[in-house]
Amino acid sequence: MKATQNATSLSGRILKSVGWSVMTLLALLMFILASRYLTLNPEVYFPEQRAVYLAHTAGILIHIMGAMLATIIGPFQFLPKIITNRYLNLHRWLGRIYLLGVLLGGLAGLYMAFLAYGGLPARLGFASLALLWLLCGFMAYRYIRKREIQLHRQWMIRTYALTFAAVTLRLWQVVFQVAGVEFINGYIAVAWLSWIPNLLVAEWIVNQIRPKRESR
Repeated sequence: MKATQNATSLSGRILKSVGWSVMTLLALLMFILASRYLTLNPEVYFPEQRAVYLAHTAGILIHIMGAMLATIIGPFQFLPKIITNRYLNLHRWLGRIYLLGVLLGGLAGLYMAFLAYGGLPARLGFASLALLWLLCGFMAYRYIRKREIQLHRQWMIRTYALTFAAVTLRLWQVVFQVAGVEFINGYIAVAWLSWIPNLLVAEWIVNQIRPKRESR
């Protein structure tokens, strides 16, 4: 029985390590890919939205820089060693920068959502993402200010699931491109698919780590 429990525990740790590694690698690749926008070269914008981005350069750049910060910092906030007392100050400072990225990226993202390619369906999808991103970031900040660590952790998981939409959006675009889906239809779909499955996975993780109430 004990051997079975040890094997299960080892499998769980391996699965978490692999999952974290894949998540971090994808976040790093997104960071590198998105950094092209900082060159201010119009050629990096997709043609259908190039004129909009050129007319609203500040909005798209603030959104991208905020998302880049949050995306690359997020995985390291979930490392157990970072959360310990030894590295607690580092965890706090990274958390502040991360939430600043969420705030800037979310506000600029909400602004840019109303200019999104794909019409109303895409705009509603991206606006919903921006609003939920800001809400989850606020809740995470609120609970850490109240020293409610478990609730803070749960909301940070939700926040990063929405942050990770920057990654999953690009993965879905590749899937639709390979499948031969017309670009506009795929773009409208990723406005929702980029974050809804992420949030569902986050809720599953939160449910796993949420302290179980003792039976009466």
